Amino acid sequence: MRYKTVKDGIGVVLAKKCIAANIPSTMVAKLMGVSRQTIYAWFRGGEIQPERLPMVQALIKIIDQDMAKHILPLRDYKSSKDYYNSLIGPA
Repeated sequence: MRYKTVKDGIGVVLAKKCIAANIPSTMVAKLMGVSRQTIYAWFRGGEIQPERLPMVQALIKIIDQDMAKHILPLRDYKSSKDYYNSLIGPA
């Protein structure tokens, strides 16, 4: 899927999905390996490095699937922590 404007940019889409799923920006930053400030920039339509785009697209797809399965939205800190661990796998 191609995103042509800031309004419908992939970062803005990610932001809307995270808000709907109650996923904290800190979690997204950890998953993406970037700072929270970078995530906030993406959420506002800032440029996402090409090498990070597949990961962002994959996260959007996972969020959509987990919303459909009623795994999301997250309810509290514990569910947030458990969800993060389910995404990264065992340590």
